[in-house]
Amino acid sequence: MSSIWLVSCPPEKTARVRHEIEGIEPAAQLVRMGTGAEVAHVAEQMRGGAVAAALYECGTGAAAEPVVDHLAHACGVPTVLVLVEQLDAGCIARLFLAGATEVIAAGGPAASRDGDAACTGEGPEDVLRSEPPVDDKRFMPGVGASADAREALTGSDAPVRPRPPKIASVATPSVPSESASAPCDAPMPSQATPAPQPAEVPAAPHDSEPPAAKAPAHASARVEEKGDQPSAPLVVAISGRGGCGKTTIVASMAWCAARMGLRAAVLDLDLMFGDLYRLMGVEQACDLGRLVRDEDSTEIPLEAIEQTAMRIAPGLTVWGPCALPEHAELLGSPVETLVSVLRQEADVIFADTSVFWGDAVASTVSHCDRCLIVGSAGASSDASASRAVALAARIGVPKTRMTSLFARLGAQGCNEERAMRFEMSVGLRSHVRIADGGTSVSELLAYGKLADVMRGSGAFVRDIQAFTQELVRELGCPLGAWDERQRMAGAHDQGRSRIKLPWNR
Repeated sequence: MSSIWLVSCPPEKTARVRHEIEGIEPAAQLVRMGTGAEVAHVAEQMRGGAVAAALYECGTGAAAEPVVDHLAHACGVPTVLVLVEQLDAGCIARLFLAGATEVIAAGGPAASRDGDAACTGEGPEDVLRSEPPVDDKRFMPGVGASADAREALTGSDAPVRPRPPKIASVATPSVPSESASAPCDAPMPSQATPAPQPAEVPAAPHDSEPPAAKAPAHASARVEEKGDQPSAPLVVAISGRGGCGKTTIVASMAWCAARMGLRAAVLDLDLMFGDLYRLMGVEQACDLGRLVRDEDSTEIPLEAIEQTAMRIAPGLTVWGPCALPEHAELLGSPVETLVSVLRQEADVIFADTSVFWGDAVASTVSHCDRCLIVGSAGASSDASASRAVALAARIGVPKTRMTSLFARLGAQGCNEERAMRFEMSVGLRSHVRIADGGTSVSELLAYGKLADVMRGSGAFVRDIQAFTQELVRELGCPLGAWDERQRMAGAHDQGRSRIKLPWNR
């Protein structure tokens, strides 16, 4: 039986609250109250029933603390969700101590992309998709609900995923690339080799300006040009400690996604000392530090994105890390722009991260569509993973977008009991376990033979394939469209991407 959610929020915030509740319990019924006191009063009358509560606070959440405490302890409400507009670590901590089961940052910079504007489709950047109208039977206007509130409960749309902001369009000539591609069924290359020179895109017929006078191609122009197309989901893997298998998981999932016919982009955001490219057989990485421009420049030329790409196989391209580790702290804004461009160019994006979070990692995690909390055996694995979850939540990632992933199940010290302890410590409803690959997998990965590993049939490969397929389907990736894109490539030459990545080769 679905729960009845007692909601206290302003009428204009109802869509946002409903969106968060649906992520927790899709079949929930909402009853909107006028104030938090009314929510507490009704919850007390319904003590023992299937009741949950959601409170939207326009400030830091301090006013909600006594209400949360009453709901959690006096009324026995098992689930209390609080949305706050102003981030205050002290207030958030007190809300959890009072009994809140989840606190979501509904305001600030992160929420501007995933908050009220995303739920209503209003604002200066009306580029969002919406779901069909919600069935009126699922929502019941409750005590103190006005006509506007009843309309918001029964007639407004909820978002699927916000898109990157629109940026003014710039003419985009084609540029050469420095990386190479290899057949997906062939072994991974031992070194990235030069790619053939792509053909130039002809100038528009009405454009009389000579080519030399045209503005250079910038990454922001690609976001504008493809702003009406679906936005690729972003999957980020984080952990509280190193050595838990996070890089192997990300590389393997990206490889599987490419084999499923998706255009998979991989970001190695361990910008200082990352080595994900070595697992895929590349001996010398392309320097992501080329994306760093002059301090006065806010644009990234498309040629810089192309030149930093490592083409592994059809549908699989990798970016990162920096050749000079000291450039890592300068890549916050360039990585954010790179993600915005790849959301329009790829079908799915996977990002590996480091234990230390700089601006690039924090920005990517805050914008992700799914956050994988990776852990394994180790004395501090559980505690460090819990801290990683708390950090992701503080920068605006709802727990409904997080999945705990226990790696190396079956290895020494990684039994079922250990996996259960990790999942209970992290405290997420979504969790998955990946079997250990054994010595043979470790040895192959040490020599960059990821393709050979993934062509096997062991428990590790089966778990990765099953989880990847389930995840990309859940995120709405276009599985099965690869052959159709190949067939129509020649007929739609004008609509082909001007970034020369090896998606169709």
